[in-house]
Amino acid sequence: MAKRVAIVGAGVSGLACIKCCLDEGLEPTCFERTSDIGGVWRFTEYVEEGRPSTYKSMVSNTCKEMSAFTDFPYPEDFPVFLPHARLLEYLRLYTKHFNLRKYIQFQTSVISITKCPDFSTSGQWEVITETEGKQKSAIFDTVMVCVGYLTEPSLPLDSFPGIDKFKGQYFHSREYKTPGIFEGKKVLVIGMGNSGVDIAVEASRVAKKAMLSTGRGAWVISRVFDDGYPWDMVFHTRFMNIVRNALPSRVTGWLVGSHLNQRFNHANYGVIPEERSVIREPILNDELPGCIITGKVTIRPGVKEFKENSIVFKDSQDEEEVDVVVFATGYKASFPFIDKSIISIEDKHASLYKYIFPPQLEKPTLAIIGFLRPLGAVMPVVETQARWVTRVFKGLCKLPPLNTMMQEVDKMKKNIPWFGLAFDEVLKTDCLTYMDQMACSIGIKPSVSALLLSDPKLAVKIFFGPCSPYQYRLVGPGKWDGARDAIMTQWERTLKPIRTRVVEDSSSFIAYLLKALTFFAVRAPKSLFPETMAKKVAIIGAGVSGLASLKCCLDEGLEPTCFEKSDGIGGLWQFREIPKEGRTNVYKSVITNTSKEMTSFSDFPFPEGYPNFLHHSVLLEYLRTYAEHFQLLDYIHLKTTVCSIQKHPDFIATGQWVVCTEKDGQRESAIFDAVMICSGRYAEPNFPLDSFPGIKKFKGRFLHSWEYKDEAEFEGKRVLVLGVGNTGGDIAAEVSRAAAKVFLSTRSGTWVLSRISDAGWPFDMVFTNRFTNSVRQLLPKGIQKRMMTKIFSQWFNHENYGLIPLESSWIPLILNDELPSRILCGSVVVKPNVKEFTETSVIFDNGTIEKDIDAVIFATGYTPSFPFLDETLQSACRSNMSLYKQIFPPHLEKHTLAIIGFIAVTGSIMPAVELQARLVTRVFKGSCKFPATDRLMSEIAKVKEDLRKQGIPSDKDKVRTGFIDYMDNIATCLGAKPNVPLLFLTDPKLALEVFFGPCTSYQYRLTGPGKWEKARTTILTQWDRALKPLKTRVVHASPKNSSISCWLVVLGLPFLGAALLTFKYLPPSWLPWIK
Repeated sequence: MAKRVAIVGAGVSGLACIKCCLDEGLEPTCFERTSDIGGVWRFTEYVEEGRPSTYKSMVSNTCKEMSAFTDFPYPEDFPVFLPHARLLEYLRLYTKHFNLRKYIQFQTSVISITKCPDFSTSGQWEVITETEGKQKSAIFDTVMVCVGYLTEPSLPLDSFPGIDKFKGQYFHSREYKTPGIFEGKKVLVIGMGNSGVDIAVEASRVAKKAMLSTGRGAWVISRVFDDGYPWDMVFHTRFMNIVRNALPSRVTGWLVGSHLNQRFNHANYGVIPEERSVIREPILNDELPGCIITGKVTIRPGVKEFKENSIVFKDSQDEEEVDVVVFATGYKASFPFIDKSIISIEDKHASLYKYIFPPQLEKPTLAIIGFLRPLGAVMPVVETQARWVTRVFKGLCKLPPLNTMMQEVDKMKKNIPWFGLAFDEVLKTDCLTYMDQMACSIGIKPSVSALLLSDPKLAVKIFFGPCSPYQYRLVGPGKWDGARDAIMTQWERTLKPIRTRVVEDSSSFIAYLLKALTFFAVRAPKSLFPETMAKKVAIIGAGVSGLASLKCCLDEGLEPTCFEKSDGIGGLWQFREIPKEGRTNVYKSVITNTSKEMTSFSDFPFPEGYPNFLHHSVLLEYLRTYAEHFQLLDYIHLKTTVCSIQKHPDFIATGQWVVCTEKDGQRESAIFDAVMICSGRYAEPNFPLDSFPGIKKFKGRFLHSWEYKDEAEFEGKRVLVLGVGNTGGDIAAEVSRAAAKVFLSTRSGTWVLSRISDAGWPFDMVFTNRFTNSVRQLLPKGIQKRMMTKIFSQWFNHENYGLIPLESSWIPLILNDELPSRILCGSVVVKPNVKEFTETSVIFDNGTIEKDIDAVIFATGYTPSFPFLDETLQSACRSNMSLYKQIFPPHLEKHTLAIIGFIAVTGSIMPAVELQARLVTRVFKGSCKFPATDRLMSEIAKVKEDLRKQGIPSDKDKVRTGFIDYMDNIATCLGAKPNVPLLFLTDPKLALEVFFGPCTSYQYRLTGPGKWEKARTTILTQWDRALKPLKTRVVHASPKNSSISCWLVVLGLPFLGAALLTFKYLPPSWLPWIK
């Protein structure tokens, strides 16, 4: 029997030990060297010597249901993944509920723990502590050490030649708190653990360049797993564990890798592990793939050598300039207060039975709690350890003989499992398997077979559902009456904090049974055009549309003059710190929503080293290169505002226009044969304050997203974002990193897609192809919509996240890689439409009230505006659907006015505006003929009627037109549409890429006017250019994996097939069923 127990540390393990001691009638005394509980989860602005340190943005890697103590579920409104502050709050609730604080002696350091002279008979320990400089000694019957392994940083400088002459700054990740120190610098993070990846991602938001160096690589897991459920609630089930443990380790490792590669191909992104048959520490990060594909983070191999201001990487002779180096190189395990003869650390681990007991002790009265790294949540693991240990201390559980314990310790050291998951370090283990071993020793493992007879519903939950900690309170010592209910309601608690906007599900079950049909069909709409000759062309705006129009004019021998009111080209993509009225504007972090290959102008590919998704500065650089390459700058008049565009008095005969401009206060007029308006649609913010009752008495700040720059000004505030378009989603996710809370209000909801699609390819290169488009055209509109919503739901269940769109005839969608994880972590809360504002609060349509709102950001879009046109023309151009081909005002006697870029397509706008400009300039030149007015009006009426039948108002500003359909329509008029059937006869290789591959703009340079001789090569190499910026760390195929013996293949194939089916189909299908 043991009475008095010394517990060292009041973190997660220490608190669990105190409670378990009390449950078993022992007398605990906990020594905590700091002034509060929480251990690693207690964030401080500074690093404290001898205690764990964490950074400000840290969020738990395991969800609340899998991280809970076994008899104390998290409050249902806590976020699914927990910021450190919320997890510390939970620990405080736990401490208060079980009255643990009175057993803790704060600001007390343990100096030494030594055996008493009569240890061989009594098993007692002398514990010397120090408080306020005074030492005190006490005798305890047993000791539980709960200090963890995150206090002593491992900084292996000797492994990095030249570090002594490096003049930049370097430090261990333990010292990192916030990314501000990286502002404008070139940063290298060494080490691809969870901390290293988190820091690299955070640094990429402010640094000039962020690089992540890894020698071994790692599998990267998203917290948002199949159907949007938490990764560990899907992965850790008894059924899946049986499947994994029944397979050879190499097959299991291969299966796990294959499943993780479905999100993105780790080899293409340069992060694939060198040894793929064993599991390294999995990296939980929702943003890394997006940062790599957008070029924010560059993956590099291991460091070969440091120079004074640069670094040389392995497999390279090039030097990379670096200002700051962060060593995310882990920690050393250490127990300085215990003699090494009792516990010695060898190769990052100690010889401990079950990771707990030093086996050579005469009396098992010393236990190390939490000295392991489970694949899963650590909290229930350390609690189960503590439950077993306290029963061993009490004499209710017995340890096996010494030789048995040593055999198991030696086996653990060898770390050569034949079946199930294999790990690269001794301290790492499968948490479910380990928990069951502990539970068997205590007598608390649930019997699924017995439950099938007595409680089938619960048995199904336990076997197929997540193996949550509550299962270990159903039977045996410490049985908890609330365990069954906690298990049966675990999904409700998971969904509660994210289903903050509930929409009734009206979808039909048939949507889930639809299968894609294969068909070959190409529509070729045709139209005829009257001759119009034009020479001098005025172009309004030098953004994307203006530059494309300039080049097309020059290609057709026209004489362009471009008027740009700002001091530079680029339009929307020219970032300014201070927005100016009447000009387009973007926020600091904006990135393209379409990949470089799909965004490129048709005869000017992006450089292969450019990231796939482009920061505004990179895209602006491309536009400048484009303008210089085609010598467009000479035709642009900067700082020149167009005041008016009016018909010339003899317009009916000549089709000419009088363009009045102003520069430096001086006005002048000029006559042009044609006008191309390229001023965009994002200059005049839509600020519908009248639609929000009470906004005038609201005392907080409110602004339009047009004014937003970055999240810094919202530090610590409660912010409401109105509108869930692309801008609203981006701002909500970004502001949530700094704000106390962000609420995202949406009236109609939206589908959220990731830029990263199957196997990590850019989403638009996967989905925008002629084959898929042909299949869609075969199906009725209703079935098309159901198919699309099914595809959109594959990433996560939008209904659970409160984002499901209301039933409508058009499909709203946005691109955002972070929003789902921000919702899951509770940083962003989705709310319905705003009903009313008060002085400090917001009332929503569902009756909920959020108080103390500091700022409201209206992400409510823009209003089309052409103030330089007369009222008649402005009225005709108010909706792009009222324009012929969404370009030409139909009622003009001469079609010499075109509006370029006044469209919304389901793909990149740059190729679309370029194709518009190619058609328009040939119309102006007279090379293409215009249809008769009645035919022209008939086509516009037909388009509007089709929209009306779908329930979409034709005057809606953001009606999205199918990218391929629109491009083919314009290309047919132009004579530049590729003839796919003919290509299959003359050039099958190219035909396959054109039909099944991404429909890139280069396809419209294969034939017809403007044919480009390099178009074929550019199409055939487009995937190579997409891969180039990703493969910055290349890992060759492992010879071990490629030489699997014949017997392993033969024996493994049946299991392989079963496991593949399980991995592919079970999680999405059975999870909703068991709920």
